[in-house]
Amino acid sequence: MGRALIMHIDDAPYRRGGPNTLGGPITRGNQFFGDMEKGPWVMINSLHPGFVSKPHSHDQDELIYIVQGTMTMGSKECGPGTLVFMEKGTVYGFTAGDEGVRFLNVRPGKEGFSAIHYAGEASEAFKG
Repeated sequence: MGRALIMHIDDAPYRRGGPNTLGGPITRGNQFFGDMEKGPWVMINSLHPGFVSKPHSHDQDELIYIVQGTMTMGSKECGPGTLVFMEKGTVYGFTAGDEGVRFLNVRPGKEGFSAIHYAGEASEAFKG
């Protein structure tokens, strides 16, 4: 038998940080929704202006959907409504824009951050 999980992103429980009740730029926080042991799951990331995620990769495919603000990946600026698919093992990094960024990160498997950090450059897909 199948299952359905339904929740508004503002109602997802915070695992770190909290809602920005003062208005202004986005503040840092992470919310989770879904089955953290088996997947799928969604992490709702809120990152402050100028936050830098250094080049890294993951051991699972992932989908990123920008909800609010912007992020820059290489030479590409991604704003609200942008979808980014990362195949597992793809090296990428990003910088949050002037207002910060809020995005959904969807993965199919067990919850956890299994990033491998690289000193090298991000994938060619994000270059000019």
